[in-house]
Amino acid sequence: MSALNGRHRGECLVHQKLSLDNDPSVMTLYSHISGELPGDHAQFHTTYLPFLPVTTLDNEGRPWGSILAGKDGKPGFIKHPRYTTLVIHAMMWDGEPFLENAKRFESDGNMLAAGIGIDFSNRRRNKLAGKITKLELENGSAVIELTVNQALGNCPKYINIRALLPVTTSPHIQYSRPHMSVEDRLPLDIISFILEADTVFIGTSYSAISEDSILFPSHVGMNQRGGRAGFIRVRPSDGRTIILPDYSGNRFMTSLGNIEATPVASLTFIDFLTGDILYLTGDAHNLFGDEAQKVMPLQRALTSIYVTGYVLAKDALPSRQHPGSESQVSPYSPPIRYLAEESLQTKVFQTSERPKAILTSIELHSSTIATFTWDSTENLVIKPGQAIIMDFSSLLGARQYQHMSPFRPTAVNDDKLRTWTVSSASLSSSTRSFSITMREKEGGVVTGALFAIARKLSHLKPEALEDSRPLQLTVDIVGVTGDFSLSRKLLWIAGGIGITPFLSMVKFLVASTTTSGSRWDIHLILSTREPNILLPLLLGNLSTSGTHSDTFHLTIDLFSPQNYEQSSLPGTVIIQHHNTRFSSTFVQNNPSLADGREIYLCGPSEFENSVLSAFNDIGVEKGGIKRDNFEY
Repeated sequence: MSALNGRHRGECLVHQKLSLDNDPSVMTLYSHISGELPGDHAQFHTTYLPFLPVTTLDNEGRPWGSILAGKDGKPGFIKHPRYTTLVIHAMMWDGEPFLENAKRFESDGNMLAAGIGIDFSNRRRNKLAGKITKLELENGSAVIELTVNQALGNCPKYINIRALLPVTTSPHIQYSRPHMSVEDRLPLDIISFILEADTVFIGTSYSAISEDSILFPSHVGMNQRGGRAGFIRVRPSDGRTIILPDYSGNRFMTSLGNIEATPVASLTFIDFLTGDILYLTGDAHNLFGDEAQKVMPLQRALTSIYVTGYVLAKDALPSRQHPGSESQVSPYSPPIRYLAEESLQTKVFQTSERPKAILTSIELHSSTIATFTWDSTENLVIKPGQAIIMDFSSLLGARQYQHMSPFRPTAVNDDKLRTWTVSSASLSSSTRSFSITMREKEGGVVTGALFAIARKLSHLKPEALEDSRPLQLTVDIVGVTGDFSLSRKLLWIAGGIGITPFLSMVKFLVASTTTSGSRWDIHLILSTREPNILLPLLLGNLSTSGTHSDTFHLTIDLFSPQNYEQSSLPGTVIIQHHNTRFSSTFVQNNPSLADGREIYLCGPSEFENSVLSAFNDIGVEKGGIKRDNFEY
């Protein structure tokens, strides 16, 4: 039997704002929330969970997300003595919000609670909510009797798989500031903690107004949000407002609905490698449509949490990710989006004002690498190294809602927007023509379509590659983005097709030596399996008559197991070929690489992570390396 009598006012508002209020497929979703604890859920909670995130309220009605776990870090700390009741035997450490919030139970014997159980080995999760009916606190432990009156099995989307094992801990508090002043900002190490997270537990509260309390009684909620590491952002302007994007889900809207009705939320982060736990609470607001996109361009729904209190407990979680293991990012997670204030050089057009781009030519460099040139209907300002955002939905069809897509999970969040570095360079302040050099991505919807067109033309109508205008292939230009800028001494590091930002940069720099006499000293590290395709693209932008050894110097360390067929080079270019893959050893043996140079990095995420690690070992912090803010 359903636990609910319908959607409460907050959930109704969210459905209205998302234009889902008249969609028959969502109108009765609430009926799937059970009013009792199913037997398989009880078995799941008692058998598979090493810890349970639980929401409770403090004396001010602010939610906090606790992490309840047994002393040994193993499953089995939750018992199921009867029907719809769970008994949790949890260890308590200093800073755990449950200790303070338990005072509410001591004062009136009433305490709302909600939890979410997740088996991180297989992405299974089940939610529950109800009230604490019995509580014993003694000698750093708690026995909690929880009566469940809401239960829901959740989908596995956005859960990142990780192998956990029990460990011995020595918990201690690093920060405890449950009430922040107006002037306070979060400490920088806490901000880094948030920006590096790929998982967060979000606690919410629905406080019923008197006329709704019978049909929709007050309750709290606990949920999980996951994505790629960095998907949660912190506003640099105040150093305490956290932006949590909302991805396509099951459309119950319980968490957003609670926030809409009662604008508070908690966020709890776990470092699964160290066992550190960050507890946050604050004022929360949902933003939709244009309001959301002003904060996080291209994101149509998000939640903003203004933090009012935080606690950081070190070495607290008695479970850790297995040493040497890597988490598996959910295939449903979309690319990271950044805040408008993080990328001041981003220009995003309103939907009604988007320029059009028409395909004018295609140059095939290989079967999987090509340059596509486009003309815009309006002048664009594109600086060297910047990227263009294009909307291919007019060509490939707009996204339709689907909850799960097991055979192509990326389709669930695929809005057909793509971001590519512009590989051409304009020496004027604005341009209408631009080129993008790309690699066909295996299974890629957009690159697959573009390369299919290119291959068909090369076989049936090769002259159309040189002039593709008659095809009338037109798409929208969404915006221009990228914060790469140029200093006089540069270190560029590129993995494969990640060389594209540097194609336009080098053309611009060569031209500037001729027009203004600027001096440039560039060191490029290129790791690629296709040197005979990518290096000519770069070196073709050099002119022996336009570059002089006293104004322009380029050193290239090429890492490739393939032979490089080197042709004549300008005297300003030196290539050193390493017949191997790039590794951290090269950086360790050449620690002066970064001395006095601005460092730029672009490539696949695995390559970027290895480079960041290598440079961190010689004292270059991650923040000292500029990277493109999009996925290839």
